[in-house]
Amino acid sequence: MASLTTKSTCCTIMLAMCCLMALFSCEHEISFDYPVSEKKVFFEGQVSNEGVFVRISETRPMTDSAKSLSISDAQVWIASDDGMEEQLYFDSRQQCFLSPSGLVGTEGRTYTMRAVVDGRQYEATSTMPPPAVVDSVFFRWVDVLQERIYFFCIMGIDAIPDSRNYYLCRLWRDGELFRWNPRSGRTSVNGAYEYDIICNSEKEIKDGVDEEGLIPLREGDIIHAEIISYERDCWEFFQSLFYGQSTTANPITNIKGGAQGIFMAANITRPEPVVFHRAVEE
Repeated sequence: MASLTTKSTCCTIMLAMCCLMALFSCEHEISFDYPVSEKKVFFEGQVSNEGVFVRISETRPMTDSAKSLSISDAQVWIASDDGMEEQLYFDSRQQCFLSPSGLVGTEGRTYTMRAVVDGRQYEATSTMPPPAVVDSVFFRWVDVLQERIYFFCIMGIDAIPDSRNYYLCRLWRDGELFRWNPRSGRTSVNGAYEYDIICNSEKEIKDGVDEEGLIPLREGDIIHAEIISYERDCWEFFQSLFYGQSTTANPITNIKGGAQGIFMAANITRPEPVVFHRAVEE
């Protein structure tokens, strides 16, 4: 496991030095502005082992600071390859479409979302993979150049050992998304994996603010992690979103019909929460 840990940490350090961390959640309102000349329908749809939701809104130009409102008068259906189909209803409190039967996804099933918005039809399909197995989650600090950087580490077994697997790792603090990162890879040691997510530098923690003016990790913070297993096209969406934040490019989408966004069949694993404590100098 030592060689796997070293390789993972080195790759993460390189990523940390090249990329800015950002915030995104399929379960919260999209806060990204897409530089398009005309408005487009935007989907956030998910069938998972925890339930179903579809949120529909419109893209807006970067100069528009108005809050994006959910579209409530659409028609939305979810179907699976076993013949099941049901129409979703709009929940005004959660501002999204939900399953009237409390549908939850099943591993190996293929799900199709169909929607009609202002007379225009949209569709997307996704198959639910097996979940990742998480053995342990913990914080680690690593010296990078002259800085000490804190990472959140996740160790476990891949959903499909010896194959390329695709994950979205998200960290929550006080009910708010703290960090997120799309990951993919092929394991080499009995299906074992280790993913590191950069959090903050020691200086940011001491100063109480990070480079983006956000609150960094604090002593005693409780971090809840989730590991979402999904298909490659879903990973491509989040990957393009992650790297495209500093560009004018829209993220890759799997929605057919001219819309933006993502629909995914996802398997979610939630390990036990971790309390952050600053490491003592060795």
